[in-house]
Amino acid sequence: MTFRQIPTYEVALSQKGQTTRSWFRWFQDQHNGLPKGAEITVSVGGSPFTFTAPSGGYIILRGGTVSAVQITRTVTTLTGQTSGIFPLSQGDQLTVTYSALPVMVFVPS
Repeated sequence: MTFRQIPTYEVALSQKGQTTRSWFRWFQDQHNGLPKGAEITVSVGGSPFTFTAPSGGYIILRGGTVSAVQITRTVTTLTGQTSGIFPLSQGDQLTVTYSALPVMVFVPS
């Protein structure tokens, strides 16, 4: 098992009334709020560009000349913003319409 990864089904939660080391470390990480992964710089394609979130997290959108940002989950919603931090759930889509290339960074949460 990889260090700091959620224990598998085969790993006992407790032994002799004590939480096992693997589970204790995982619970401790959840309490400490350790990051789920490193930031990912998104390679922005042609406009309009759509990014699909691989997991829950945030997109930081800055720079460029952006005219519209919309988020799609079950419906598509125009955000009214052209830069900033946009929270996303796994599978959400963020579509950016631009004339000069913006910078996008995905931060898993």
